[in-house]
Amino acid sequence: MTEIKPGHNAAPLSLNLINGTNWSLGEQDDDAHPWRMIVVYRGLHCPLCKKQLKELSGKLKDIAGKGISVVAATMEDKSRAEKAHKEWELDQLPIAYEIGEDFIEKFGLYTSEAINDDEPDVFAEPALLVFKGTDYHMGWVQSVPFARPALDDVVSSIEFVEKKDYPPRGTR
Repeated sequence: MTEIKPGHNAAPLSLNLINGTNWSLGEQDDDAHPWRMIVVYRGLHCPLCKKQLKELSGKLKDIAGKGISVVAATMEDKSRAEKAHKEWELDQLPIAYEIGEDFIEKFGLYTSEAINDDEPDVFAEPALLVFKGTDYHMGWVQSVPFARPALDDVVSSIEFVEKKDYPPRGTR
């Protein structure tokens, strides 16, 4: 699979959620939520992921009010994703599990191998992917768990792009 660039259609894209449903990029309500955000997290072992997702969960209503549909996603299996959702008290934040190699390659994400017993054998490093409709618009892909983009900055960026009809960059 070839890595997708900003400005290109990312559909089809469907993620399995821990509640037994699917989150599909093309099936979000374009009127209520023209923007979509996928926050990829490393897994249950990661305290920085917990911090980021707790913040995201606390801002979910405000973010949705700005026309952004949000889902968090991990390579981990359903049981570990469910455990993170419960232990981290993520309330209404949708959690997708078992994102696969196709997803990783499609968006150019980095993966790491475990360096201790708490970590899965292989896991995705953090990423934050933003779509307008089904078009990939902007993203932050990391090779380490540190220095993630501030959620308020990402939301402000989406608002700026919407207001100014700013095109996707990094398309070449």
